[in-house]
Amino acid sequence: MPTIARQSLEPFVRDIFIAKSAPADVADMVARSLVLANLRGHDSHGVIRVIQYVDWMDQGWICPQGKMEVTRDQGPILMVDGHFQFGQVIGRKATELAVSKAKSLGLCVLTVRRSAHLGRIGEFMEQAADAGVVAWTLTNTHGGGVLQAAHGGYEPKLSANPLAAAAPLPDGRAITMDFATSITAEGKVKLALARGEQLPAGYLVDGRGKPTTDPATYYGDPKGAILPVAGHKGYSLAVFADIFAGAIAGGCCSHANIDQVANGWFALFIDPRAFSGQDFYNDQVSKLAAWLKASKPREGFDEVLLPGEPEQRTHLAREKQGIPVEDDTWSKLQHIAEELGVAPLNA
Repeated sequence: MPTIARQSLEPFVRDIFIAKSAPADVADMVARSLVLANLRGHDSHGVIRVIQYVDWMDQGWICPQGKMEVTRDQGPILMVDGHFQFGQVIGRKATELAVSKAKSLGLCVLTVRRSAHLGRIGEFMEQAADAGVVAWTLTNTHGGGVLQAAHGGYEPKLSANPLAAAAPLPDGRAITMDFATSITAEGKVKLALARGEQLPAGYLVDGRGKPTTDPATYYGDPKGAILPVAGHKGYSLAVFADIFAGAIAGGCCSHANIDQVANGWFALFIDPRAFSGQDFYNDQVSKLAAWLKASKPREGFDEVLLPGEPEQRTHLAREKQGIPVEDDTWSKLQHIAEELGVAPLNA
């Protein structure tokens, strides 16, 4: 498995998107976001997505010339139409607007519809936390690309419908979360397939409802499904993610005959100064963090980490050591580059 330095990987990915007719600023932002996902340890949302994105550009599912449109700006309400621009672009720009509104009004309720794949939602939560704003969000896929079974069923009916949030700490770090309501994201199934690995029992069923650990079986005919995290609890969260990010945001909920994968997004941004006050907020989240970190670790654990700490540590390590890219993904990226006339990157 090759290990690539961020400083080499980012321009390589950027040049692929430029060769696919993406504007340079768009290509640069998407490349940085994808590589950042790898740095954070979320390889399922990193450069492996280039393969999928190139295909979606060919299908017209990603429109790199698209312009974000604010369709409603009324008090704390901000509604955005992404016009199928790369989600990494829409997510950062919409978050910037929402953070500004939250700083001005105390809070902002942001909705986004018709964004291409937003990628790692945690990136935008970190962006908000860096500005001192607490953020929480729900995402769906406009009803396309369903992969998650309803609790008790085995047909794919919902997308991964992730939840994400961030809360800044006074020392400049943040407590963050970003996880699918399915027991795993589809990108991690794809990653296991690329690495020739099996998935844990209880993650997947095949197209006839039989349990499987083989990621290839998930992509079989009939297609399999990913199970909800925590059974009926994850299923319920996924349903409400569909309602907030679909019906409220002005996009679509999951239902029949939707082929295109896009993202709907519902996000809440809160400035602590407008509620309990910055000093009270800082005092309480600091005490919470210290209380949790003081936990005695049980057998098999060296310490108790805050949500987001594993990503922060992985980032530091990969900045120094490089980003591992599985052989299958690297081969496909090199093939795409060759077809587009992009200079190869030696691992």
